Amino acid sequence: MSSIVVISAVESGFGFLLTSAILYLVLRHARKSYHYLFAAFIFICVLWDLGILLMMIRNEHVDELDVIGRIAVTPCIFIPALIFHFANLYTGKPIKWAIIVVWVATVITLVPILAGVFYQVEGYYSYEWGNIFRVVPTVFDPLIFIVWFGINLSACWLLINNARKTTVLLERRHNYYIIAGLLVVTFAVVKTLVTQGIDLAFLLPLGMFLNDIFGMIIGLAIIKERLFDITVIIKKGTLYSILAALLIFIYSFVEHILVTFMGEKIGESSTVLHLISVAVGIAVLMPVKNRIERRVEGYFAQRKLEF
Repeated sequence: MSSIVVISAVESGFGFLLTSAILYLVLRHARKSYHYLFAAFIFICVLWDLGILLMMIRNEHVDELDVIGRIAVTPCIFIPALIFHFANLYTGKPIKWAIIVVWVATVITLVPILAGVFYQVEGYYSYEWGNIFRVVPTVFDPLIFIVWFGINLSACWLLINNARKTTVLLERRHNYYIIAGLLVVTFAVVKTLVTQGIDLAFLLPLGMFLNDIFGMIIGLAIIKERLFDITVIIKKGTLYSILAALLIFIYSFVEHILVTFMGEKIGESSTVLHLISVAVGIAVLMPVKNRIERRVEGYFAQRKLEF
C-alpha cells in the first residue's frame, strides 16, 4: 500500500465523517426547499467519500473497483444542477427558466451515460502508486468538465451578487462561506483525472483534501455563524463519542496497514500482527486519549457550561 493510497484513505475517511455530520445537521433543521437541495448535494459527497475510502482500503481487490466506482460516480452528475438550483432559491430571486434549462441539460447528459454511450466505468487503471477505477475515454469527455465548471461557477456568481446586495452582515458572511465551499468543491474535480488515464499521483489526495476543506468551511459556518439557522450545542458526551469514534477509526486503520505491509512476510491471519496492533494502540492511542480527555474537561470547566 503506497503513501498515496494511505493518505487518500485517511482524507476520504475524515471527509465521510465530516460530511455525514453536516448532512445530519442540515436535515435535522431543514425547513425550506433549499435546505433539502443542499442536503442532497451533501449526500452525494458522502457517497463519494465512502466510495474512495472503500477503494483505498480494498485497493488490491481490483475486481471490486469498477463496481464501487459506478456507485460513487453516477450520482455526481446531479451535483451542478443541485448547486445551481440551491443558489437560486437561497438568494430568494430564482431564475426559473435557467433552473429548468440546467435540469434539462442534466437529464440529457444522464441519458447517454445510462445508455453506455460515454463516461462509462469499466475496468481499472493500475498505476505505480495504486489502482483506481477506469472511465472509458470518449470524444465527449470534455463536455462533462464544461458543464461542471459552467454551472457551478454560475451558481457562485449568483451568490456573489446576493452578498453584494444584502445589507445584513451575517447574511453576507453566510454567502461568502457558501461561495468559498462551492469553489473548493468545483476545483476538487481534478481528482477524477486519474480515472481517465492521467497518471499524476498527487491529483487524488489533492482532490480529497479539497473535499475535506469544503466540509470544514461549511462546518465552521454552521458552528460559528449559524449557517442555515443551525444552532449547534456542544455536549460533553457527544464530543467524547466523536473523539472515541476517531480513535477507533485510527486504530482500525493502523491494524489494516500492518496486515497489508507485513501480511505476506508474517501471514495475514497471524496473531502477531494483531498483538502488534494492540501494542501500538496502548503505546500511542491511550496517551492521546488521556490528553484529549484533559483538554475537553478543561474546555468545559473554563467556560462553566452545564449540560
